[in-house]
Amino acid sequence: MESAAPKSSGRRAQQGMLFLALCSLGHLTALAGLPLFALSIFLTDELLADERRPSRGSATISGGDELFPPLPDFPSLTDDEVPRSRPSEPEPRVLPRPRVRPETRDPSTPRFPPALNPLDGDMDPDGGIRLQPLDEDAPFSPRRPSGSVRPSTGIDPDAERRVLPGENADDLTTDGAFNWSLQPVSVADIEIGKEWNFSHGKPNLSEAEEDNYVELIRAALARRTLAPSQLPENANVTSAWETAFYRYTEVRRQAWENGKVQLSESLPELSDPNDKATRRVISTTDHSSDLPPIKNYSLQLDMQSHPRDFVGRPVVLYGMFTPLGPKELQARRTLEGEERLITLQRGILRNFLTQEMIAMVDAISYVDPQSQNQPSSAWPIDKRVAMPVMVKGWFVKLWQRQPLVFSDVVRVLTPRPYDEYVRDHVRSRRKVNDDESWLYHETLRQLQLTSSKVQASIAAEEQKIRVQKLLVNMVEKAGADRIVLENQFRGGTLSKADTPGKEGYETKLRRLERQIGFRKSKYLEHQRNPETFPLFVDVFQNPDHWQGRLVTLRGHVRRVITYNGDSTLFNGQPLHELWLFTEDSQNNPAVIVTPSLPKEFPVGSELIDSVTVTGCFFKMYVYRSQQENRLAPLLLAGHVSWNPSAKHILTLAKDGHIRANSPLLAQAKSETRPISDTLVLFLGFLTLLVTMTVWGRVQRDRRERRRLLSLVDERPDFHQTSQDRFSGPFADPRIEPTRG
Repeated sequence: MESAAPKSSGRRAQQGMLFLALCSLGHLTALAGLPLFALSIFLTDELLADERRPSRGSATISGGDELFPPLPDFPSLTDDEVPRSRPSEPEPRVLPRPRVRPETRDPSTPRFPPALNPLDGDMDPDGGIRLQPLDEDAPFSPRRPSGSVRPSTGIDPDAERRVLPGENADDLTTDGAFNWSLQPVSVADIEIGKEWNFSHGKPNLSEAEEDNYVELIRAALARRTLAPSQLPENANVTSAWETAFYRYTEVRRQAWENGKVQLSESLPELSDPNDKATRRVISTTDHSSDLPPIKNYSLQLDMQSHPRDFVGRPVVLYGMFTPLGPKELQARRTLEGEERLITLQRGILRNFLTQEMIAMVDAISYVDPQSQNQPSSAWPIDKRVAMPVMVKGWFVKLWQRQPLVFSDVVRVLTPRPYDEYVRDHVRSRRKVNDDESWLYHETLRQLQLTSSKVQASIAAEEQKIRVQKLLVNMVEKAGADRIVLENQFRGGTLSKADTPGKEGYETKLRRLERQIGFRKSKYLEHQRNPETFPLFVDVFQNPDHWQGRLVTLRGHVRRVITYNGDSTLFNGQPLHELWLFTEDSQNNPAVIVTPSLPKEFPVGSELIDSVTVTGCFFKMYVYRSQQENRLAPLLLAGHVSWNPSAKHILTLAKDGHIRANSPLLAQAKSETRPISDTLVLFLGFLTLLVTMTVWGRVQRDRRERRRLLSLVDERPDFHQTSQDRFSGPFADPRIEPTRG
């Protein structure tokens, strides 16, 4: 009994000393670990510096120190800098036209307009291009600014203004009625004023009609050669020729709107080939209107009502073309060098949606994105394949109730754009000018009429090929760098080991191997996961490679602008301009122009997430940003994909950008149902129980800690003896000290 209390007190003292020893050991370990941790950080930084920032004079892979260097500020065009053109830019090629002799124009005359000079009206007095300010009314699109002129059509401006019937119509005719056959409209018109011997409304061709048909074909082929002689010296021949096919239709539409052309109401118009619900205009032959009366101009109906006014006039038609077989025309009168036999491919052009017949087409050849500048006459006749095409040709006669149209080259429409056309006729680092407008709108139409899924797959394949090419280039450059190091080592200019102030062969070779391994792993990751590839950066840094090709960008849209497209080239159909920002664009926009938006797309919202666009990279576009001119990739897309989350839809609906009865909003609400009251109470009770349990454990640990500290702080009194415990006024009389 006497030794029980001292032993317990000693045991507690030992436990306290052990606790202090453990705490001291922990502090010493932490203090010793800090230098080791700092040393590891230092070594890691040095290793990364070797891989990403090689020292000066060390071996690096040619072409840069990083896989894709950051873009702190994308190149901008200051007010003192004129947009650069491609060095030694080749002469742009003209679209293929078979059986046409070479142009007689001066080869030294440029097809593109000359570069802007300091005295030009489009230049600022202090230098630089005068661009419209970047505001709500100045989108990126090639809308014609006030005061600009359209491409030359080869007709005198005064004569062109007299084309439409008006007050001076009597001065242009002999019998007091306006005579369309006497009025030149564009450079593509054939034999204006000639009386053609065609019997309209009857099928087949008589001998006299065949002679006239042969003469018309020869005149059409020769017209392409003679066109440059009727254009100004600085005119773009290709642009003027391609635009001329739309001009006569525009003039007829204006005359119909002014009441100078009457259309028959007995013939129904064709419906929209793409979107029957919205009844939007897709091409000049695919209109929707209510009969009677006729509310929209229809080229199809105009050709049926006034066939004599269209003979020898250029027209543009879209549809599904089915080749039927060859058609041979025998010329009875020929000149020296002219062929007596003309072989054509006859086929039927049908509406995209309704499959109604639009026209009978005779064509010499066709092109597609694979051949492009090399027309082919190997028509798929055996399989009777229906091909989506754009027909630029000349009206011949009314074949029963449908027009017969001759075309030298039919352009097949596929999901792959005509990239060679874009590279040949579009100049980058400039705004879209009038000479590029025809290809701009025709590319939009092609992407709108073809499959968006196939376009996305083509874009993915293009990106895959690009990554593989970059990987091969990296390996080739790495091999060249190894050879350079070996030559330096063998030549004695580089020692094997490091010397004071200079790295040796082995050190540089190790650094080079690390860089190769790092970059190779990056490219392999891009192949496994294509979304990690910085496509925006690659397009910005290598626009010549991507121009005319399909690319897919993903990100969020911050701005949407809607306006009417060109009335001549796009029938005034609305176009939408989107500013798309991707993860790697570093707050720089990609400009997307499309004629189609997803249903219930919130055009008024300042932020639209989860937007995916596959489009043709048209050019690097110049736009005005604050006080400087900047560059942005311009993509033409036929469709836009939008896959918002339910949370984003609810946010848009809350801000008023999605209507309350929207099916999209109803689906989002069903996916995010509110939590029931019972579940809320249960979760609240569970949270309270967990909180109380944790609080109780914390309090118990604190009490135990205070108890242990009190034992450690207690000091034993060695001056007090056992006699003192049993003596004094408070001694226990029942306990007596042991006497010995």
